[in-house]
Amino acid sequence: MLLGTVFFRGAGIARRLDTTGRLGRPMLDDMASYRALILLAVVIMLLVATQLRRIHPFVAILAAALAFAYLAGMQTAVVARHFGIGFSAMSYTPGLLMVAACLIGGLADGSGASGRLMAFIGSRPALKSHWIGSSLGLIAGLGASPAGSFALLSPLLRPIGGKTPASRESATVALALGLSASHGVAVLSPVAIAAVSILGADWQKVALLGSPIAIVLTMFAALFSRTLPTVAAAPSPEQDPENDAGPIVAKSAGSAVMLLLATTIPLLMEMERSLADIPSEPLGGEPGLEQIVTTGAPVVLLLVGVGLLTVGAPRRSFSLLANATWTEGILAKGAGILLIVCAAGGFQAICQQSGMADALAARVLEWHLVPAVGLLLPFLAAATVKTLQGSSLVAAITAAGMVQPLLAPLGLAGANDKALSALAIGIGALTICHINDEYFWVVSSWAGFSPMRGMATIGLGTLLQGLLAAAMLVLASLLLSHV
Repeated sequence: MLLGTVFFRGAGIARRLDTTGRLGRPMLDDMASYRALILLAVVIMLLVATQLRRIHPFVAILAAALAFAYLAGMQTAVVARHFGIGFSAMSYTPGLLMVAACLIGGLADGSGASGRLMAFIGSRPALKSHWIGSSLGLIAGLGASPAGSFALLSPLLRPIGGKTPASRESATVALALGLSASHGVAVLSPVAIAAVSILGADWQKVALLGSPIAIVLTMFAALFSRTLPTVAAAPSPEQDPENDAGPIVAKSAGSAVMLLLATTIPLLMEMERSLADIPSEPLGGEPGLEQIVTTGAPVVLLLVGVGLLTVGAPRRSFSLLANATWTEGILAKGAGILLIVCAAGGFQAICQQSGMADALAARVLEWHLVPAVGLLLPFLAAATVKTLQGSSLVAAITAAGMVQPLLAPLGLAGANDKALSALAIGIGALTICHINDEYFWVVSSWAGFSPMRGMATIGLGTLLQGLLAAAMLVLASLLLSHV
């Protein structure tokens, strides 16, 4: 169990604090700062290489990971082991879910289900693509993996986005940012559950305070996605009607309802599995959860999604699946994204192993002696860990383990303050999404964004969301202090 394992990490970090609540300066502070500067330089070089030289992202990420590791002084054996661990972990989740999304999207296009859903949405002007995308993200953020949840919903992006590149890009960015926001502050998301459990915050207060923030961030996602200048994007991996072998568009076989079921049912199963997989409150330890975890496994979600869409148009679907050329074309396009995401997982594992995130977050927490720091400290600690090592869940657990002994010195020991602190950590854990986060690459690759374009949309969007939510938390704290 991933969350159960990393809880021990947070507890171990908390034990580094002495009884006065003060953090001793880590022995490798200077090395951590040096490694953080190396990471910044590597990020810049990757963006330049992929933007100017058009180097494939897989090659660029692999080179960036190795350059960072060796410049940071890591041994070859350590680099090889942890890159392999991160690479293989991503190949299963979200890897299999991306394979499922490619097949579902291809079958939806080939059977005409995508066209029917697009026509239905297009005939109703009130259904704006950016609002649909951000609303879906608000719900999907409860899943264990933002990358997996995005992949499961990606077959809907083309019918939701419509026929113009601008609306399709808007729907994609709105979904991505809405999902990220929900994953950070929604009370039943793994990130929020981790922070609440470690800090001992009240679930009801977190839900009451966090729900308005999640809604505002979702609205921001929709509005932000509409401000982006349109840039011609490459076709998504499962949707290239001009180059796929065989006839793609069927006039009447596919069902828009079955397409919706083929995406939403696996998504709900993944959300249920993620909650059942958490070893703490509110669902931890309940009987019968092991079966839920099993039925929500990625391989099961693949079979359910593809099976439902096949049932909606059996003749057409079986005809396409039996066409080896068509199937190879669909899977080959998805394989490119899969390799990119797996490489990003290896890079993320190396960043985590370097220890720079923990060390610099510990340095940030030394600011607890500064008066009136308050809620900004948990936010900054989580944002530091997230930015430097990539995983939102690990960032939340690490920051919560560090902040918990400092709640009293910071004046955050009250019930409301603990709830706000948990939300501050969740918000920090979504700030900033960039090249060491597999979610960045899933969204960018699916949308056909260059890494530079991804930084201008997903990276900038998550940064602005974090700052907006942090400001809302400070305002909420001031209001509650006068109640």
